[in-house]
Formats: sequence, structure tokens, C-alpha cells
Amino acid sequence: MRMHTWTRQTVLALGAAAALALAAGSAHAAGSSLGTGSSGPAVVCLQRALDDVDAAGLQADGQFGTRTHNAVVNYQHEHGLSADGTVGPITGGSIKNAVSQAYYAAHRANDPSQVELGSWLANCSGQLPG
Repeated sequence: MRMHTWTRQTVLALGAAAALALAAGSAHAAGSSLGTGSSGPAVVCLQRALDDVDAAGLQADGQFGTRTHNAVVNYQHEHGLSADGTVGPITGGSIKNAVSQAYYAAHRANDPSQVELGSWLANCSGQLPG
């Protein structure tokens, strides 16, 4: 399937923004962790990422409750990480890397249906620790 010029430009622009976001990170997120009881935009980003890379089936409500905890434990277990249910620098970095890999795989395959991964990278990667 041939990708329209505007779609290609959008995908490339999102990719560039994602690369900048990954490089810049977030000073706030770098020194913190997310766990049961956390709430807010960083948790929404976490929930979206777990849905995208692990098909966790979470509602992105911004509340780190039992379902999010279990999804994090599952992700950690499946990726050989310490399965404590807390998103610190190692788990956060792993999740960001997984989203990035999925985005670039979709980009190489010219799959415009995965543009939301680029949007996640541009808007959310700095929200997670790591």
C-alpha cells in the first residue's frame, strides 16, 4: 500500500519528535517511580504503553490500581525484570524501549495505523522514569 505524502511527513515528524523526547527525557520522571496509589498523566501514559506493547486491556484512567499493578507485574515478568509492580528507571526504560521498537517496526513496514505510537513517544516518554 502506498503511503500518501502527508501521511509520510506526519509519521516522519512524529518520529523526529519521539527521538527528541527520548533524548530529552524528564527530570521529574527520572527521579521518581510509579506504583500503586500513583495517579495523573504519567499513569495514563503508562497504561497506554502497556496496552500498546503488551495488550494489557487497561482503561487509561490515570489511576495506578490493582489492574495496572498486575499489568506491570506481567510486563516485568515477561521481560525478565524484577516483578515488583513498581515502575522505576529500569521498568520505565524497558517500556519506553518497547514502544520505540514497535513504532520503528511499524514505520519500516509503512504501517500508518501505528502513528499513535509516535504520538506516545513524543508526548509520554518523558513521563516515565528511565
